[in-house]
Amino acid sequence: MSFHDQQFEQRQQAILRAALALFRTKSWDRVTIAEVAVEAGIGKGTVYKHFPSKEALYAQLVIDDSLANIAEFRALHASLPKREAMRTVTRHAFAKLLDDPVMAQLFMHCDRPDFQERLAPEYRSQFDQLEHHYLAFFTDMLSDALGGPALSVEDYERLLWSADACFTGAMARVAAGGIGHLCGRTEMDAYLDQVTDFIMAGLHGMADMMLQAKAEGACKSC
Repeated sequence: MSFHDQQFEQRQQAILRAALALFRTKSWDRVTIAEVAVEAGIGKGTVYKHFPSKEALYAQLVIDDSLANIAEFRALHASLPKREAMRTVTRHAFAKLLDDPVMAQLFMHCDRPDFQERLAPEYRSQFDQLEHHYLAFFTDMLSDALGGPALSVEDYERLLWSADACFTGAMARVAAGGIGHLCGRTEMDAYLDQVTDFIMAGLHGMADMMLQAKAEGACKSC
């Protein structure tokens, strides 16, 4: 990497750090590019050289955090017994969101199809790649959690749709700051423990149903 490229990357990271610091002190959707520039100690025009819009800035924050999360989840998965890894990784993912509700809010915002459609092609491509990485990782982890039953790729995808629905719903609760009286850390931890157990129980139950349906189908064809 050239010296110029290093400077560009360092300045971009400084902008992202400044933006995130502001997002944690006031509503992130109300922070202006001008405020980010002041926080980063650079000119407003310089920010626009890196990010053509606030939406691009949001996207880059989520992309960078997602890539870091995947690396962290993979390392955690590799360090654990296969049957235990998925529950631990899922619960750890919830804990990270609970520790940083601003990022939970940004994840929810950037996951919307209408948001991604407004992004430049390079950002949309990165989100597509992220989805592929997450799907491949969680499919492998799910196979380990279920003991490697004879399910198809399509079966695993359907299982992950259900898990994702539960995860996204809980993430929305975290982003909103809690559920009614369940707004303290202790209460939210208990809530997320229960959601994690529900996800795992549902995955095992649905996998058993799929395997039973395959077995019954095989018997009928004999």
